[in-house]
Amino acid sequence: MLNRLKSAFLVFHLLILLSTTQAQKITPFANWSHNDLQRANTGKTIKELSFQEKKVIFYINLARMNGELFANTYLKDYMDEVKVSKNKYYRSLIKDLKEQPKMEPLEVKEDLYKEAIHHAKEMGRIGKKGHRSSDAKSFAERMKKFEKDYDKIKESNQYGFPDALSIVVDLLIDDDQESLRHRRMLLDPELEFIGVGIRSHKKYRVNTSILLGNGVKD
Repeated sequence: MLNRLKSAFLVFHLLILLSTTQAQKITPFANWSHNDLQRANTGKTIKELSFQEKKVIFYINLARMNGELFANTYLKDYMDEVKVSKNKYYRSLIKDLKEQPKMEPLEVKEDLYKEAIHHAKEMGRIGKKGHRSSDAKSFAERMKKFEKDYDKIKESNQYGFPDALSIVVDLLIDDDQESLRHRRMLLDPELEFIGVGIRSHKKYRVNTSILLGNGVKD
């Protein structure tokens, strides 16, 4: 169900989609060092990932690497542009970002982004939401093939937003999710690896699947 925040985001996206260059704008902030911006862009050389998939990884990494700076730059700039009320979920996000420890950027893993792309493609084709596959396999069943390689894998899915910053902001704010499960996943210091897939969706226009994992065993 679309709440007021998501409704405002959707209006914003209808506007930015009128301009390809605006939709893919990356605002430079002098507050961020060139080195940190380069470190955050861990998907930049992966040909299988799209521009927006790489940018999802980039923005998640920035939020993890320096939450307070992310809140004061990319997040603030975006929210000022969208011009929606900054509700309790937004305020709690700011608090979390300021209090979280600084983390190393997530490393992109081929098996994770291939699974994320596959799931986003499946959900888009059948027009559904959630973690179950088109043949009704649960998330645990889908992840069973990774159990020898990862100690833990988590998944977040997002629907309706076409550009990377909006996808990441939506999941971080986690509006109307009292558990804040998407936010907690993206900012989980125990997770080290990432895979992202963005594909078209027959009902929501576009959908994103994000997988984070840790503990690749020797």
